[in-house]
Amino acid sequence: MLSRLAGNVFHVGSAVERTDVVARLLDVYVARREPGTVDDDRLVAAELRSVVGTAGPARDADRTATIDALALDRHEPASIAAAVAVARDHARRAREVVSSELWDCLDVTRSRMPRKIAPDRAHEFLGWARERSALAIGVVEGDASRDEVWEFFALGRALTRCASTARLLASRLLEPDVVTSWSAALRACGAGEAFLRGRDHAPVPADAAAFLLLDEHSPRSLRYTVHRAAECLADVAPACVADEVGDFAEVRAALDALPREEALGAVGAVGDRVAAAADRVASALDERVFSTAAPVL
Repeated sequence: MLSRLAGNVFHVGSAVERTDVVARLLDVYVARREPGTVDDDRLVAAELRSVVGTAGPARDADRTATIDALALDRHEPASIAAAVAVARDHARRAREVVSSELWDCLDVTRSRMPRKIAPDRAHEFLGWARERSALAIGVVEGDASRDEVWEFFALGRALTRCASTARLLASRLLEPDVVTSWSAALRACGAGEAFLRGRDHAPVPADAAAFLLLDEHSPRSLRYTVHRAAECLADVAPACVADEVGDFAEVRAALDALPREEALGAVGAVGDRVAAAADRVASALDERVFSTAAPVL
């Protein structure tokens, strides 16, 4: 597969996943969070930027400003609007391998992105963004052949989910000993209902940590996502990123070896390590696989 096409498909998957990730984080930690002080709101805004992979100033001092910046600002690389535009633009560049249904889905999403939303409509908009992301993923998962196109799309999604989940677990948004903090983290990762199924009690920190880090069956757990990314890397990663892939394999092995009873105490360190490894793989792919040389004039 041409590196240009592989890179475009990878970035479509990554951007579609980022749309879902940012929408869930904003919904849990901003739109539906209990009102706090200005300092609290500023801390949440800064931590959210860190979780989605971009450092930002503390200018987002209230909920409206945070939602405007991370949901609607087309010039903010971490925003939903930017992710939607990236997904559509990369799909356009890979039209020969992207299905018409996926292209139509991304094109419609981009055309319907609002430039402003009322504060009391934020939850509704964020739900719409999640639904559009799920629709794009459903088109690929339901119709695409399991070839290299699907592998690179899945790899982009897996690395993005892996890095964002890991950064959330290592961030100050999560207070490891506080039950309500774990409830919020589970919902922000899309794992709240899956965790509670079969349980008749609120999240116990140790159980919630073990679930989000080590569950083998939930696609929202760190272990599952790391294995997903590693499987895709094993199928499509070339030799020029072998060192980064090896580092990622070591992270997967460390997760597999982590006892469930030690998950709570290890959550911050594991989050930092996994996020760093995922970011290194993504950067190496961009620099050594997907980049194309400038034409010689």
